[in-house]
Amino acid sequence: MKKGDENVRKIARQYITNKIEIDCVIFNFENNSLKVLLVKQQDNEGVITWGLANDYIKKGETILSTAHNILKNYISGDQFFLEQLKAFSYQSDSSLQEDISIAYYALVKRDNSKDDLFNADVKWIGINEIVGLNDKHKVILDFSLKELRKNICKSAVGFNLLPEKFTLLQVINLYEEILGIEINKSNFRRKLLQTGIVHDSNEKEEDVSHRAARFYSLNLQNQEFLSQREINFNF
Repeated sequence: MKKGDENVRKIARQYITNKIEIDCVIFNFENNSLKVLLVKQQDNEGVITWGLANDYIKKGETILSTAHNILKNYISGDQFFLEQLKAFSYQSDSSLQEDISIAYYALVKRDNSKDDLFNADVKWIGINEIVGLNDKHKVILDFSLKELRKNICKSAVGFNLLPEKFTLLQVINLYEEILGIEINKSNFRRKLLQTGIVHDSNEKEEDVSHRAARFYSLNLQNQEFLSQREINFNF
């Protein structure tokens, strides 16, 4: 056996034994703010930090089942949108070789998240208030935001962040918050209603000090179709 061949096999064995980590960027939309779920983490030296929800793939699990299990640790039921982003490589803390992370982003309705008010290990934090993430999680979060912004401009995927019944103003606030722009409200309402993806629920807000707004709901029930429906809002 050639020495070069043995070196290649040695490197291959190192990568085969690498643990693959799944990192999930879990978004929700509450009080007109896009938020991300962060989990308290502790390294080998006992240092406490906050990071994305994650776990390693265990024996007998798949990439997707691991991602689902991560979500189910924090989300009640299975009503969430989950999409794989891509694989990221990063420097291992325990060796000179690279480790692998496969990233997902999830969109959840706030009322589907488990009550974390008394859980000191979990917090929802506004996207513009996040500090102190490690380099790997910063890269994954930035990439997931770019994908979310791109996808909500061409599909109805953003509606996974809204309650079952919503006002048109809530939809506008959602898009303005995620895209970081000011939207012409009249034009947006007209374009949204023309798509046919929402319909009037024949209900209005109650006990409000302003003019009661109408509630709308989605015509589309299939979540996969929601993400694939081509919509061009032309922002």
